[in-house]
Amino acid sequence: MTLIGSLLPVRLPAGTTVSVGFGPVLAAVALGGPAAGGFVALLGTFDARELRREVPWYGTLTNHAVLVIAAVTAGVVHDSVLGSTGTSNGLVGFVILALAGVCYYLINYLLTVTISSVRTGLRWTTIWAQDIRVVSPNLLALIPLAWLMAQIFTLPNGVGWWATPLFVVPLFTTRLAYHRYVETRELFEQTIGALANAVDARDRYTRGHSNRVSHISEAMCRVMKLPESEIEKIKWAGLLHDVGKIGVRDSVLLKPGPLDREERILMNQHPVIGEEIVRPARQLTPEAPLIRTHHEWFNGSGYPDGVEALDIPLGARILTIADAYEAMTSARPYRLTPLTHEQAVGELEKFSGIQFDPEIVPVLVGLDREILDRPPDREDELPTMLHQGDPRDKSSGSTEPSGGSERAAAEASPSAKPQLLGGTPSRPTLASDDVS
Repeated sequence: MTLIGSLLPVRLPAGTTVSVGFGPVLAAVALGGPAAGGFVALLGTFDARELRREVPWYGTLTNHAVLVIAAVTAGVVHDSVLGSTGTSNGLVGFVILALAGVCYYLINYLLTVTISSVRTGLRWTTIWAQDIRVVSPNLLALIPLAWLMAQIFTLPNGVGWWATPLFVVPLFTTRLAYHRYVETRELFEQTIGALANAVDARDRYTRGHSNRVSHISEAMCRVMKLPESEIEKIKWAGLLHDVGKIGVRDSVLLKPGPLDREERILMNQHPVIGEEIVRPARQLTPEAPLIRTHHEWFNGSGYPDGVEALDIPLGARILTIADAYEAMTSARPYRLTPLTHEQAVGELEKFSGIQFDPEIVPVLVGLDREILDRPPDREDELPTMLHQGDPRDKSSGSTEPSGGSERAAAEASPSAKPQLLGGTPSRPTLASDDVS
């Protein structure tokens, strides 16, 4: 039964695998102590990948060593406590096995997460939060099932030999629950990514923008050692921060020249539209405030609400900096020549405390260039609708051979004259304003 439960493990998001073989191994511990538990864990936990030799020998050896150590330790705890109480009947026996099961669980996954962290380079807390924390309730729920299996197996007249295999059914349903969880999470993440790509696909100049903002923001969060739940929220908000541009008409969104006052007011509504789009989705409710406030300024002169400083959510302050850097170092129809890394960092530092949180700007500045540098564009990755040339290239290029334009000049000059933005306080338009 352990072998049946282990043949089809479920791979979790951070790379660890989980199987329902935990239940039968624990039942073996209850029936035969550490020797039986270790023996079943050694020979009964092969999965299909190992049998097909898709896992290197040292990986197989490590996996089985971890399981044997956990099972033997659980058996020692079970027998020690059982010996001190002198009885295994009824509730006492269940409590003893539950204690052994918790020991098995903790040792198994502490070792697994540590090894996985060393192998993948992911933080220990990241793997625990993304994988083990989620499946823990289901794993611990196998403890009563293991106790019941052991009780059924000891029934007289050979009844246990044919009754115990019936537990394959609840084991299978538990494995199915793991699989459904992984599928649901993958679908959720793919849907968010598809929505972000749908926004970026309207314009070849912003293709990949949302993914890069999310990637840079996540890297900043990890440097700041934020909790994993907060990192995940900011990462998803980064993917969806511009989803409100779906509600901005093309004549404004794709305009190569400067926006007039009415067009600027319409553009400044995209954070509000984005919040309205995601808020009805219960899983995205925490991301909605970050989407709404990602264009707020630290000094309160941003939009749409004019909030300032620490009244702006931390995630939004991180996104603002990542968004600004990515926009400045990318080509735009109004600024065909991107700013260099040094120029963009200069803008961030110059307006630290004005547009950007002065305590967070150094976090981005200190990131590795491998994270910050934009990978070269690949034509074959463009959506079909963007395969043709962009007519704005010609119009922009004809007026500014160097790739500039009136709009680019206004945005590249932080000292440009103040501009009224949809009822918000006057402030200069900066190179870091991502308005298209």
